[in-house]
Amino acid sequence: MGIRMGLVIQACVLICVISSQSVKPPKIYFLHVTSEVDYRFAKTVVTSKVVNKEPTASEAVFDLTLPNEAFITAFKLTINGKEIEGKVKEKEQAKQEFEAAKAKGQSAGHIVAKPRETNKFQIQVNVAAQEKVTFVLTYRELLKRTNGLYNHVIYINPGQVVDDLKINVLIKESSNITIIKTPPIRNELLQEGPEGTNKLALVDRISPTNAFVSYEPSPLEQESGISGQFIVQYDVDRSNDAGDLLFMDGYFVHFLAPEGIEPMPMDIIFVLDKSGSMGTTKMNQVKESMMTILDDVKAEDKIFIMAFESSLHYWKQEFVQATPENIIASKNYVNNIRSGGGTNIDLALKEGIKRLTQISGNKGRAPVLVFLTDGEATSGETNTERILENLKRENEAEIPIFSLGFGQGADFDIVKRVAAQNNGFGRKIYEDSDAALQIAGFYKEISTVLMKNVSFNYIDGTLYDTEVTTTKFNTYFKGSEMVVAGKVKDLNKLQSGLTVNGTGVGNREIEIPVPRMWCTILPWPPRPSMPFTTPTPPVTTRNPSIMEKLWAYLTIKQLLKDKDALDSTNKIKTLNDKIIQLSLKYQFVTPLTSMVVTLPDQTKANPSEVQTSEKNGETADLAGLSSIQNLLSARPMNFPSFRLAPVQIRRTTAPPLEKLMSMAPRRTLVMVSRALPRGWRNPFPTTTRPPFTTRTTTLKTTTTTISSRPIVRKLAKSQIPSFGITLPGLETPLCFDLPMNQSKVYNLMSSSSPAKVFKMNGRSGPDMIDRITVTEDVQTVSYDAQPTDASKTPVFLTLLETTSLVARNTPLGLQFLANFPARNNDINGILALFKDYSGNLVSSDILIESGEFAAYVNIESSSGTLTVLRATTKEFGDGICYYLDSETLQQFYTNISQFEMTS
Repeated sequence: MGIRMGLVIQACVLICVISSQSVKPPKIYFLHVTSEVDYRFAKTVVTSKVVNKEPTASEAVFDLTLPNEAFITAFKLTINGKEIEGKVKEKEQAKQEFEAAKAKGQSAGHIVAKPRETNKFQIQVNVAAQEKVTFVLTYRELLKRTNGLYNHVIYINPGQVVDDLKINVLIKESSNITIIKTPPIRNELLQEGPEGTNKLALVDRISPTNAFVSYEPSPLEQESGISGQFIVQYDVDRSNDAGDLLFMDGYFVHFLAPEGIEPMPMDIIFVLDKSGSMGTTKMNQVKESMMTILDDVKAEDKIFIMAFESSLHYWKQEFVQATPENIIASKNYVNNIRSGGGTNIDLALKEGIKRLTQISGNKGRAPVLVFLTDGEATSGETNTERILENLKRENEAEIPIFSLGFGQGADFDIVKRVAAQNNGFGRKIYEDSDAALQIAGFYKEISTVLMKNVSFNYIDGTLYDTEVTTTKFNTYFKGSEMVVAGKVKDLNKLQSGLTVNGTGVGNREIEIPVPRMWCTILPWPPRPSMPFTTPTPPVTTRNPSIMEKLWAYLTIKQLLKDKDALDSTNKIKTLNDKIIQLSLKYQFVTPLTSMVVTLPDQTKANPSEVQTSEKNGETADLAGLSSIQNLLSARPMNFPSFRLAPVQIRRTTAPPLEKLMSMAPRRTLVMVSRALPRGWRNPFPTTTRPPFTTRTTTLKTTTTTISSRPIVRKLAKSQIPSFGITLPGLETPLCFDLPMNQSKVYNLMSSSSPAKVFKMNGRSGPDMIDRITVTEDVQTVSYDAQPTDASKTPVFLTLLETTSLVARNTPLGLQFLANFPARNNDINGILALFKDYSGNLVSSDILIESGEFAAYVNIESSSGTLTVLRATTKEFGDGICYYLDSETLQQFYTNISQFEMTS
């Protein structure tokens, strides 16, 4: 699979502990990142626990890198047994409190280096000897669709090996998830070449619309420490042109990404800065990127290349068709460009718009201007406001301009404002070795126009007009998505249908009807997690729904962009007031608000502040301060996306018995003559981490490549449950461990049915069962665990009446799963703990609780006894299970010795 460059929407987390003292810094012993993606709106919770094992105090720094698109919503610190929560306040008020505390000697601040494309959060606290500290930070972001994929990226760099490191991502969509992938951990620099799959990541398709991704490297697998970006990429079914229209608690969101539309021919002008500041290196990177871009230009497109410094330079005086001959000639021209002279931005932009206006007109073609500069205006008109005013007068046709600011010295203020005023977007290009890939990736996003002048037309009276995001989109690009959100005045009118109109090839009118009753009404408030009969306290404050928070998020984002397009002080102030009002109401840390964290005296870091810079890419001027500050500053984002093959989907129905048996070595099988029960499924489905590479297995349209050399994960026992049981009514297994003694032999399962004699005993090894002895009728056979066998094939499987039993190898021993399609009172042993129970989920959702995903399971015994169990999600086989801790499990047994065998 080759890499196709483009935008990747990032959900980044960087956590490290540092110390300015000579003593060792506190150790991170727990680092969990849980991200719940509801309809593309992600809520990410980062929990980090550190302990100072030294005899003296030490400083710990909670240091996170966040996506530019994200808003922090909550922060909590637990130290000395006390919980301290951050408060979102208007930036000026927060600054005054921060300065007042600093003047008393309670705290100070410093600018911290940050990776590109990100925001920064940092808080430093003093940790006493033998003390533990817990940090919990929550942020939200809307995943944007780019090049046909949603990309959720978690950047993790703890700077050390973490005993308990876990990343869990739960994706819940309204449409079927068609593809989901976890590429390998990578750094922030873009790279060309093939990309594989993260072999330590689990992808579990728990339903057509829900997926669970887990990444839990053991300390051995972390080697010297994980450093890079953990990525989840996915997309949903696009067969419904009307998109997804969702309603909850008075608010709606409409996601629309129609496909099957013929691409429009484009008129593209490239306005390239060749001033002296471009030098040799940057100019060569621009040339390299233009080689890739020109190869991607479609034959029906027309191109115009203009280089500028103090004056203008042309390849040709007119637009030319992108024939193979013209592409070769244009590459030769670009390769011969030499840098030198001043930077006349005003002249270049006006000329570019003039040329596009002359050729495009109303001919059913899509005009696009790509503008790249590495500096500020130094010749001609140099005043930013006048440059913008001149451009506004010239661009009456509202031609979209996409701006690139190249390098540290670029005036990104004018770059982003030019784009905001002219229906485009701005992007920073960083002076790194991958600069050419950044530029080529930027162009990939805008290289195919499907529609122009798109409008969402709701029936009058459907919405509150002042509380709806933009319903008009200048250009719809292939692989992107249009999103509208708002407050609903009349749900019946929303359900009565609407139309989306746009202009396509040859000025043809395109109409996308949204039919009646298309709107999906989601419940609010959600059903309670547990069926407690205890009366709940009265609700005194209204809890906003997911849809309302998404509307607020999108509204703030739109207001921030609208502000960049304004030059009126009064209008800017009006927008600022709206942004602050929404930010405080929904507790978002935005460019106009800050989060203040007041710490106790013993931390030596009292009031601290989290803030977003007013200028994109610039941090607040705190260079004179010297100790700690929470600093959040904005940067735009530009990462690659990847062309993906379909991921293998977890099966929910059983393969034929002969197929399952053929997967295992013949010597390990106990043959059965009856068919497996209806509804039985393979308890250890084929992994999404293919362990082999020489043999190919195909399932439907999905191909999994298998290697001849097994890959053995270096997992810890805490990561691998020993036992799993699937109950009637509960598809996902319950899984658990028991405190077994090494070298002891236990009754795993035995049958008391006169129709069949069956006994399975297991000898406990250092971590799990390492040998089983099976007696069936009169035959007894023993099987040893093979921890080096990572093929996922069953070591043993059998069927007892309706109960199936499978054992498989893990790196630490054998893992067992018993499948109970119906209650079975004829079996005994460890795997019969729940033999006479049925189960179901109390809530249909997996929940985030205390920084981890949890589920509540209602199980009922044959006597009618009901029990509610709280379980956490854990990897099992190649899916997930609901893990029961030892305290919960003791409800079903009193002593492990009851399962010990005397001989």
